[in-house]
Amino acid sequence: MKIALAAAAFAAVFASPGHAASADSYPDRPVRIVVPFAAGGGGDFIVRAFSDKLADTLKQPVVIDNRGGGNTVTGTEAVAKAAPDGYTLLIVSPSFATNPTLMSSLPYKTEDFAPVGLVITYAMGLAARSTLEANDIPQLLDLARKKPGTLTFATSGEGSATHLATELFKAATHINVLDVPYRGAGPAMLDVASGHVDLAFTGLSQIKPHLESGRVKLIATSGLKRLQSAPDVKTIAEQGVKDFEAVVWWGILAPAGTPKPIIDKINGALRTSLADPEVAKRLSVIDGEVRVSSPEAFGRYVREEIDRWHTLLKPAKK
Repeated sequence: MKIALAAAAFAAVFASPGHAASADSYPDRPVRIVVPFAAGGGGDFIVRAFSDKLADTLKQPVVIDNRGGGNTVTGTEAVAKAAPDGYTLLIVSPSFATNPTLMSSLPYKTEDFAPVGLVITYAMGLAARSTLEANDIPQLLDLARKKPGTLTFATSGEGSATHLATELFKAATHINVLDVPYRGAGPAMLDVASGHVDLAFTGLSQIKPHLESGRVKLIATSGLKRLQSAPDVKTIAEQGVKDFEAVVWWGILAPAGTPKPIIDKINGALRTSLADPEVAKRLSVIDGEVRVSSPEAFGRYVREEIDRWHTLLKPAKK
């Protein structure tokens, strides 16, 4: 299978020695992290939570470069074409694993990247505009079945974690709703809060400001366990959709060919940065689990995600 072969090549990227270079002098100039989403989205929040500490650890500025558009393709392509020297990195989410299945052609290949490490995973909230005539999952399903094809779900674009959660929810509940794609979680939630769209799955960091203003309500969460920041809000599984679980993951990639010693140095800096108490405090608002993995383990994780979503999404594309 083409997808599996590409994923295997991605996981095997460290089998080759890459460019001859020493990590001793790395970095000697600013490091850029490309966020392939609009400012204000989940990826933007994650990177900004640890970028200052990462800069302190690397002893060089860390520049955040938001390049939303094309369902992450714009920013991802830019990193694929960047020099493999450790100075251009990419933060990725499930959309990186789904794009090979959902898009007929891409301007990059999976094996154009080298894994650096998994950073964090977290469950999402299901937020609704404050005036929606449903306050929990049973009421939402009843409303959706009474008005098939009319309820709208905002997503961060096809293949994004928000889109995947929506698709999983539709498949698990057999309801007919409309997807409304945006260029990022920030714009999507803004339209839910404004009442232009009915619902959205997204991280708690995106929901919280609108929840506090009373413009949205949180009717469920997408993990198997309740979130610490919203202990009174039941999970979707608790509300009758058996075994439902949808989580977001974020990790860091570099251009393929980046020297292994530099990859390892970045991975170590990530571990140090994410272990900082101030960073942990910033990330606590999303109830995430910091999970900095080795580059090799992240390569395997992405390979498994590519194969998993190919199996689930390919039939829907036929």
